Amino acid sequence: MAEVKPQKVSPKVWDENAVARHRIQWCPGCGDFGVLRNYLNGNAFHGTHGGALAYALGAKMANPELKVITLAGDGDTFAIGVENFVHVCRRDPEVLLVIMDNGVYGLTKGQNSPTHGRGMDIKEWSEESPPPFNPLRLALTAGATLVAQSFSGDPKHAAEIYAEALQHKGFAMVNDFSPCVTYNKFNTYDWYRAHVEEIPAGHDPSDANAAWDLLNDFDRRGRLPLGVIYRNPRQRTAHSRLPMWPQELQDADVRPLLQMFR
Repeated sequence: MAEVKPQKVSPKVWDENAVARHRIQWCPGCGDFGVLRNYLNGNAFHGTHGGALAYALGAKMANPELKVITLAGDGDTFAIGVENFVHVCRRDPEVLLVIMDNGVYGLTKGQNSPTHGRGMDIKEWSEESPPPFNPLRLALTAGATLVAQSFSGDPKHAAEIYAEALQHKGFAMVNDFSPCVTYNKFNTYDWYRAHVEEIPAGHDPSDANAAWDLLNDFDRRGRLPLGVIYRNPRQRTAHSRLPMWPQELQDADVRPLLQMFR
């Protein structure tokens, strides 16, 4: 398994958003990043591979007051879970998705994931090894209302992106470049440092055409944008929660259930 080293960015994120820890619901996917829930305060539900966004949507529907955060990998999100990703973009729930993009399946010994091949000089592709997937372009196409990108090698900037995404009233996707030091020997920390570039200060993230133009410009120059590419909250009606109200549960005795975990 690729080594997981939690970045020291969480306190800043919570302080800037004033989020009470008991109001946080973590929904990590399956992968080596899944253990991050053990380093973070709040409630957590660890489900099946590809299902993290489905669980996150269910949690938000059941209790809209929760701050729901999904942690997933590029394989988890863009292979087995891509159908959940597309339709969550369309629905636009107030959920934050942080994708740890490393180009491999680190938990299962380094097989190529959908984003594998980034920056590689490959002249011929095959059905078994197609060109790398572009998370930002799919998110824009599917209707995500906040699309951003960060780099784990710059935790200060990443924390700023997470803090902004947590405040977004809608679905926020942050694709984080998280190099796998064990299995991906091409897209290393040094490789990303040589290819990432912060988005210009004059960029207007509320303009969808400007977002596409920015991506095209970065692609032409062989660079990878860091920052908020697109942010444009929708006009929306009030969210309706599932029919599970406090008065229905006021007489419920959860002590036998809790006893199972003691």
